[in-house]
Amino acid sequence: MKQQQLYKSLGSNPNHLGYRLCRHTGESRYPGDAKGVIPECLNRGSIKFWIPAFAGMTKGWIPAFAGMTGLLLGLGVFAPLFAGPTYIPVISGQFYTGQYYFEGEKSGLGGNAGLTFVPALRYSNRFSLIPTFESFYRGTRSAEELAGGSTLFQDTWENGVSLKGVHGLSREWKFRENVGFKSKWFRETSDEKWNKGLYDYRIYNGGLELERQWSKNLSLAGGYDFSYLQFPNYSSLESDQSGDLAREYAGDHVLNEYIHLVSLRSVTPFYWGVRNRISLIYSPRSYTDQHVAKATGLLGSEKREDTFLGGTLDVERSFRTSQNTTLFGSLQYGYSQLGSNQNHYDARQTMFIGDFYNYAQNQVGLQLTLAVGRSEAGPMAFETGYIYSRRDYSDRPKQDADGAYLTDKVYITETYLNLGFSYPLSKNFRLRAISNFGRSKSNNEYETLYRYNYSNANYQFGFVYDY
Repeated sequence: MKQQQLYKSLGSNPNHLGYRLCRHTGESRYPGDAKGVIPECLNRGSIKFWIPAFAGMTKGWIPAFAGMTGLLLGLGVFAPLFAGPTYIPVISGQFYTGQYYFEGEKSGLGGNAGLTFVPALRYSNRFSLIPTFESFYRGTRSAEELAGGSTLFQDTWENGVSLKGVHGLSREWKFRENVGFKSKWFRETSDEKWNKGLYDYRIYNGGLELERQWSKNLSLAGGYDFSYLQFPNYSSLESDQSGDLAREYAGDHVLNEYIHLVSLRSVTPFYWGVRNRISLIYSPRSYTDQHVAKATGLLGSEKREDTFLGGTLDVERSFRTSQNTTLFGSLQYGYSQLGSNQNHYDARQTMFIGDFYNYAQNQVGLQLTLAVGRSEAGPMAFETGYIYSRRDYSDRPKQDADGAYLTDKVYITETYLNLGFSYPLSKNFRLRAISNFGRSKSNNEYETLYRYNYSNANYQFGFVYDY
């Protein structure tokens, strides 16, 4: 109830509380494909923008971060402090135990736990502050697509904090700004120390958004966000590299990246109770220390620059199937493409490939949720969803099992199926079981270093608490 009260009063929703870092289902298997490694998932409304991104902290970022913080405080904090705020705390916790399977090999039982705390402050109908604190630990083994391909990790732990200001400029107009920080740690073995992993990362971000709302089902919003993605422990000394590895990834801080994001999203009604959500993004990014590979095998003075474009269309509708059951359906289509000035030099075969990281990707998905019952604690829910994606590289040739380059270009298809069930034990406490199945297939047969063709699955059972 408090969550609904908060979101209704702010004209916001749970996805608008800040940034989330997530892995896109269609991400690459090669270093620098703008990466499955850490796609930043920027939530605008209920639309998720998948922003494949790479990312030490340089002095150039500090003024921008400090300036955004000053803007947030100046616009939103000092003026309303003289009014007594209404405190609206929101707490969400989860605990699961489960097992992970990779190519039929199962892990031992492990536990996942997460906590989100939002001590929201509503100063008036015109202004609210939403701090958010998040922590999530994954104790079940997982395959993460980091620098190049699927790497199996024993456990992961991510933490984040953000601050959002929401301004009601008028009945129709809202303005939001946010600053945030998030980090994620990886351990390949249980005896490793936290915060020492090669692919541990941090992301610092700040952003602005202006929204015009005509009605509950009709709105338009545009925003700008700036992020700095940093891998503080990453070092790839050329003397330590195998000849198979990309020449462009020799050195320190080659994954660190500045990300600009311009976004446009809309919610529009359609016939028969259908609601459309449309989102568009334009995201140029620049690497701080990654130089462009040349045909000679040497690195030039020019640094890598990428441009990511994407859009999604999400069609939603609910159906009252009986007096006690409601079916919620969502059909989504997404398109994205990456253009990069980075090339690839294979030192093992002295092979130069230009525009190695350019790709186009299509994705379709369907999500169905059946709510059963009308008790005070809430309904039971049965969920299922399916996602299919295909990525085509415009210039990357496929390789046979021995690594020889062929004429066809690489493609990757991924399919994911999820099943879920939740049962309300009380108004705030739910029992939940989920299972996921995935498969990746590619025409690239060379998998000495990275996995292109594999299957994975997991199941989890636990509890969810919302206050």
